[in-house]
Amino acid sequence: METGPRWDGRRVNGLDDVTLLHTAIPEITMDSVRSDVKFLGKRLAAPLLISSMTGGHSETKEINKNLAIAASEHGIGIGVGSQRAALEDDSLIDTYSVVREYAPNAFVYGNIGAPQLKEYGVDAIIRVSEMIDADAVAIHLNFLQ
Repeated sequence: METGPRWDGRRVNGLDDVTLLHTAIPEITMDSVRSDVKFLGKRLAAPLLISSMTGGHSETKEINKNLAIAASEHGIGIGVGSQRAALEDDSLIDTYSVVREYAPNAFVYGNIGAPQLKEYGVDAIIRVSEMIDADAVAIHLNFLQ
């Protein structure tokens, strides 16, 4: 049996080696299915997060406000985009902090890049967390973020 990715002149991905087996569960009723979950001390209506969207530019404040309202109304979590810009320019903090303002009870996470963690140390984690009253902080490795 061949293992690992195959190459026959076409592009392949890791899912080429995955087979999903259907296993029906007829004894479960929709009334017994719950989508809510407790995540890092917060109750979410579903295991969904609006993931690290934006911030750091004056026009993104309104976007983060609307995303926060949606997260709050639907009981899901939300993360802000990389907070590097606000670490470097305090005038941009409100483009991120607006999330907690409009989603006061939601699970909210901050976001910082590994290069900023290296540059600023643990202080960066504290600053981005306090900036939005975060429940957690994501450290991203994606330089595009």
